[in-house]
Amino acid sequence: MRARRHGARLIVLAGLISALAATAARAENAHGTPGRVTEGALLFRMNGSEALVPAPVLNTDVHMVVTGIVARARVRQEFTNPGNSWTEGIYVFPLPEDAAVDHLRMRIGERVIEGVIKERAAAKAEYEGAKRAGQRASLVEQERPNIFTTSVANIPPSAAITVEIEYQHALRYDSGQFRLRFPMVVGPRYIPGTPAPSSDGTGWAPDTDQVPDASRITPPVAHPARGPINPVSLVIELDPGTPPALLESPYHEIQTTPLAGGRYRIELARGTVPADRDFELVWQPHAEAAPLASLFTERTGGETFALLMVMPPAPAALEGTRLPREVIFVIDNSGSMHGASIDQAKAALKMALGRLRPEDSFNVIRFNHTTDALFPDARAATPQNLALADRYVGRLRADGGTEMLPALQQALDGQEHPGRLRQVIFLTDGAVGNEAQLFSAINERLGDTRLFTLGIGSAPNSHFMREAARQGRGTFTYVGSVTEVKEKMVTLFGKLESPALTDVRLELAGGSAVDTVPARIPDVYLGEPVTVALRAGTLPPRVVLRGQLGPDRWERELSMQVTDTAAGLSVHWARGKIAGLLDTRRTGTPDHEVRRAVLDLALAFHLVSPYTSLIAVDVTPVRPGNEGLHTMALETNLPHGWDYTAVFGMGQGATAGPVHLALGLTALVLAAALGAVAHRTKRA
Repeated sequence: MRARRHGARLIVLAGLISALAATAARAENAHGTPGRVTEGALLFRMNGSEALVPAPVLNTDVHMVVTGIVARARVRQEFTNPGNSWTEGIYVFPLPEDAAVDHLRMRIGERVIEGVIKERAAAKAEYEGAKRAGQRASLVEQERPNIFTTSVANIPPSAAITVEIEYQHALRYDSGQFRLRFPMVVGPRYIPGTPAPSSDGTGWAPDTDQVPDASRITPPVAHPARGPINPVSLVIELDPGTPPALLESPYHEIQTTPLAGGRYRIELARGTVPADRDFELVWQPHAEAAPLASLFTERTGGETFALLMVMPPAPAALEGTRLPREVIFVIDNSGSMHGASIDQAKAALKMALGRLRPEDSFNVIRFNHTTDALFPDARAATPQNLALADRYVGRLRADGGTEMLPALQQALDGQEHPGRLRQVIFLTDGAVGNEAQLFSAINERLGDTRLFTLGIGSAPNSHFMREAARQGRGTFTYVGSVTEVKEKMVTLFGKLESPALTDVRLELAGGSAVDTVPARIPDVYLGEPVTVALRAGTLPPRVVLRGQLGPDRWERELSMQVTDTAAGLSVHWARGKIAGLLDTRRTGTPDHEVRRAVLDLALAFHLVSPYTSLIAVDVTPVRPGNEGLHTMALETNLPHGWDYTAVFGMGQGATAGPVHLALGLTALVLAAALGAVAHRTKRA
């Protein structure tokens, strides 16, 4: 993904600016200027001033409590101002795509100011007013379901302000394992479209006609040569119910301490890690303790909220009824996939090709800023065609932009395919900003195809990957390391080659008025549970789940007798309800109706949403009226395994000053030489 606005163009200008900035920084440090910073610090030249202002330093501390299948998390972000000027810090960061953010606290020394939920525009106006008045304030806004912005105004010189955010979400259970994920970095996104005349945010990309909030989801990225920034500490208190057969973190070293009552304390073995990849905790119960059906409930405000999880039986071998498949593989070979990611994607694709049977047909589509296919249309999985595919995949290299829409449209033909199971396997990191446009394409062109997404790399766009699979009636699989390819692909093959549980319905006994989320249960694949959240005055005595498993009808009757209790299910239900309401915009519900319904729910349940934000304001002004305020967008790390040049070219001005200067001078010499040659040629 070669990010918009960044590339090798204007190398001379970029080189000279970068070199001058680096020289100025070294000169100030050499003369012992007040507010001196170390060599790796981020500096801003503010409002035409000659002074270079150091950016706030960020430290993040995460504490999670896992009970049953609900995780409650507190994320503490400490913004420290190392300089001698008043600053505003703006930090764009990720959370799980289903995170229900419901609390905000601002800590100033021993003082604690609780945040309140307000309509987004009103919260923003209050924050801006407090900022102008010299009051300390913090604002938390949602940009995407998995991207949030924290703004902190009036951080005093050489002081710190701490912002605490609380959220919760449900754990993932798949193929016998529970998974808890905590994303740590927003990967750079490819931003298509025509730039808008002005932009609202502080990111490196301008708003465009296709991504109208691009400047709010593209935080500046530190060059890896400067070393990692934004350290994170993390502690998890886990109550798995029964001693797990497996407890591990595949991407980080952890230290596990058994506690009383069958609980565990999990923390990072090194204390802190840079925020450059997703954290994941995986645990697996013993086979005899694996859940077949679980009901968790919470009674609050005179209502009962419940979370029902039912595991369908593994389908028996259905070779006699197995339909031939048409499998379309789509692989992303844009710049953001450079390095380990493209290696993972190619290994996964080659494994998948090897599983095709003679009665199947297939094609391979690859895309970056261009799109092409191995064949004009799907071809039989003969040894000759598979050998062609193997060579095609082997030659792929990662470079260029991420124009995903043409490849998605080509893969989803919108047709019906009687007698053939059509599956699209999409291998990508999802590093795009135009998710809404892509979701619309899926909704318009899916037909009877099933779309499966394979998330690749250390920090994939899980919101896009999971939502695309949900709309495509498929599944999302995450591959974060080359060592996981075989294990994850074998699990995915089981889903691709086994019948899904389709047409799933929940029937309630006794005529009780129950609001269920999701309103329409999606297809369920091998190893996955049916999960439904409910809200009711009183739960019905029993429910019946019905569906179609391959050629057979499937049903299961369950007693709604409470088996476990869990706090926060009301928030979980409300978060899912809001997501369902936002979905209805794609099916024709007017935006103003959706907005009103979401506002009512978000305000009632104290939740951050696209239309609500959390705001905390210290009523006492602290910044003197004659002191200016410097606004700074905090940098993020490049996701682990990504190649900076493959993503940004020579952009962002983050490459070391001497390198830019050398490149700039080289370009000048080349330009002069070419000019001289042209002049001599013209005279001749």
